[in-house]
Amino acid sequence: MSQSRRRLTKLKLLSNFFENIDVISVYIKTDIIHKLFEENKTLDYNKLELFHLQYTDSLIELLTKIKKKKENDLLAVINEININNQYIDGFEEKKVDSFETDRKFYSGVFSEHLRKLYKDLTEDKFTLNWNDVLYFHKKYAVEFYRTDADETKLKLGNFPSYQYQDYSIERKLLGKLNIQNFKVRFVCGYRNGRDEYELFKIFQSNEHFIFNIEERRLYLIDDELSYLDTSENESNQASVMNQLKRRNEELEETIHERKRILPEGVDNVLKDYLRNIENVDIMSKIFDVNEETNILRAMLNLNLNN
Repeated sequence: MSQSRRRLTKLKLLSNFFENIDVISVYIKTDIIHKLFEENKTLDYNKLELFHLQYTDSLIELLTKIKKKKENDLLAVINEININNQYIDGFEEKKVDSFETDRKFYSGVFSEHLRKLYKDLTEDKFTLNWNDVLYFHKKYAVEFYRTDADETKLKLGNFPSYQYQDYSIERKLLGKLNIQNFKVRFVCGYRNGRDEYELFKIFQSNEHFIFNIEERRLYLIDDELSYLDTSENESNQASVMNQLKRRNEELEETIHERKRILPEGVDNVLKDYLRNIENVDIMSKIFDVNEETNILRAMLNLNLNN
């Protein structure tokens, strides 16, 4: 009986590995046969041993061969998952949490900057320091501004504008800003090589404008919004990290599917094997097993490379 229990343990481990319904069913059926002998001390244990020799051992041998081959095939997948996890852990350690807070603060800074700009223009003065707003892109553009935007939708040709120091602001934009008391919200940033753009929304309106940092120009952009991704920026590293997490989820699903699928031909023979032991009258025939019932020998001769 101890030998029988060891065989059942091997079968259970194999059924847990494959997660294949037929393998699990064979294990359950074999366990039932084992328990019949275990609970009935009058039965001849040699008959149980004969059953295992002609059925269980051949099945264990076959499934063990398939398992080893699958483990080799899955090794590359598992290695990729482990490497991805190393990168994910590294990104988590370097995660930047200050961007969201600074983004909200920057909206207020830029609003105040525009208010002072308007006041200076009306008074014909030039007191602004543009570094008061340029700090933000210097700190965050490389890490957060998205790089896949159509730059032609971010640019604008000539337009009537006010000149302030080296910067120009569209006249129409300045009028709209004045109506809303210069309150704006930073939406997101874009980066294309050395060119960087910041998108702002005018408070209590559906209108937006671009701060073209390289060209030092501010102008309305609403007609082009439908062509742009205006969602909040996220860290480039966070984006890569999310991609790696999704990739790992796909790979893990692939592992489970590959484990369940048996090589061509084995699936059908396994079903035949299951039907064979299910159809045996356990109390009258199983104890008189003959060579003709051992269909698993054919399975061992299958080409496992298929």
